[in-house]
Amino acid sequence: MLRPVSKRCIQCTHISKRRFSTSEFSVTVRSSLGKTTPYVKGWVWQHVLLEKRLQHLRQSNSHVNIQDNDWLLLFEHDSVYTLGRGASEEHLKFLTNEDNEALERLSKKYRGDNAARLQLRSKIQSSEENDDQQVQALIEGGIIQDTPVYAPNNAPIYRIERGGEVTYHGPGQLVLYPMLNLRRAPYQQDLHWYLRQIEEVIIRTLRQYGIESNRDEINTGVWVGSNKIAAVGVSSSRWITTHGCALNVKPNLEFFNKEIITPCGIEERDVTSLYDLMGDDCPSVQEVAGVVVQSFGDVFGVDMTEGNSMQT
Repeated sequence: MLRPVSKRCIQCTHISKRRFSTSEFSVTVRSSLGKTTPYVKGWVWQHVLLEKRLQHLRQSNSHVNIQDNDWLLLFEHDSVYTLGRGASEEHLKFLTNEDNEALERLSKKYRGDNAARLQLRSKIQSSEENDDQQVQALIEGGIIQDTPVYAPNNAPIYRIERGGEVTYHGPGQLVLYPMLNLRRAPYQQDLHWYLRQIEEVIIRTLRQYGIESNRDEINTGVWVGSNKIAAVGVSSSRWITTHGCALNVKPNLEFFNKEIITPCGIEERDVTSLYDLMGDDCPSVQEVAGVVVQSFGDVFGVDMTEGNSMQT
């Protein structure tokens, strides 16, 4: 459902720096928007920052450390399909029973050197390099297992560690990866609560553009009517979150074609986008990101501060 768009939401394209009294912690926003980023690089960014946080927590022998920064990473990825922990290879509709090699490489249990599972071949070591340098060194150093299966449209397919089913990321889609320590205030040590909060961020963002959206009692994500506009799938380690949410701004919806995938494992539902709903009034991915950041601070009750952009 659409309602008139306020001028306020159109102007909200930069990060809000308002203070919120509910938390002494802040969330630092790091963005690579303005260009598309290979999915593997966004995945490595999460793992580099996660490992640094885990090292700080281990060294302090505590659930909270002064160096344990919360992050919100923003990406617009190159085209890719990912299978979460709950995804079946059957959700890749182009594969048949004769595609034995691809089915094996994508299976939940297969761990061979050619598995289409995005993973580290060895543990990330502590480094004096800055984050950008370490990410690039890991990608070039051969410790990332990057052996995808390819869809008929040439998009790579990876099995990854997030929850959820199969989904698509690509140009025209805003992807956010919150990295929050849920063991500290104002958060709750509850992944179901966290999922609902992420959905609320998107619901409030869409409302700023005159779009009324809703949750589903059974399936995660955000819906406009019966069509999905945002997918949510998360993971956590020591209650530090990774992965997150993808909001369809103006992607090519042909990549969700049900002859290729069953989006989120749901046969009877379709996907939509802001462009489908708003036409030529649709904002850019970067403009939507500004509204998302403000909504994120409002929903979680935290400061949002702007960090350095990520070299991608």
